[in-house]
Amino acid sequence: MKKAIMWTILALVVVAVALAAVWFFVLRDSGYIGKDAAKSAALADAGFTASEVRSLKVDFEKENGYAYYEVSFVHDALEYEYAIDALTGAVNHVETESAFD
Repeated sequence: MKKAIMWTILALVVVAVALAAVWFFVLRDSGYIGKDAAKSAALADAGFTASEVRSLKVDFEKENGYAYYEVSFVHDALEYEYAIDALTGAVNHVETESAFD
């Protein structure tokens, strides 16, 4: 009887951990636009295609409850850094600087 209870508790713990993992890795960020859409928004705003830029990088960031994608790339001698709203896809901030600094 004790073994059956222990196995039942163990099974419930395993199921709880699995559900928590699914929520954390899949469902938690399901309302966000995604890295590809953020990349497209930044490139469209800059007027470039992905094949025209170098060092294209997209990172998901969350600060003080605000979720955004940081998109950076280099075109010619300029480095572009974008903050793209993770919920709406709006361009919230753009910075450019010399790629040689």
